[in-house]
Amino acid sequence: MERAAMMELNLSKDWAEILFFIVMVLGAIIGLAAPSAFISYIIIAICGLYAGRVIFKTKNIILFPFILASLGFLIGFILVLYYGNRLAATIIFLIGIIAGYKVYQKKLLRD
Repeated sequence: MERAAMMELNLSKDWAEILFFIVMVLGAIIGLAAPSAFISYIIIAICGLYAGRVIFKTKNIILFPFILASLGFLIGFILVLYYGNRLAATIIFLIGIIAGYKVYQKKLLRD
């Protein structure tokens, strides 16, 4: 009985971990759909740009859960990456995050 109480999820407290898992699964599904290394790199670059945008938009509120979600997507994508180099994909994702953040910081793009 006590163990069942420990396994209970509280959505208001555990939403970051739930988001991490959902985004990781989504990253794995998208990674499986990539038919070539070039397409994998394009997908991870676009997702990195979007993650940079999300991090920029949430910089004034709690930031860690969104960084955790971005990391979850990257982990899910990298785990199933069949075509392409995992290190290269990670570097492209990080460059995409930085580029996406800078584009919104310099107000080159707006909502």
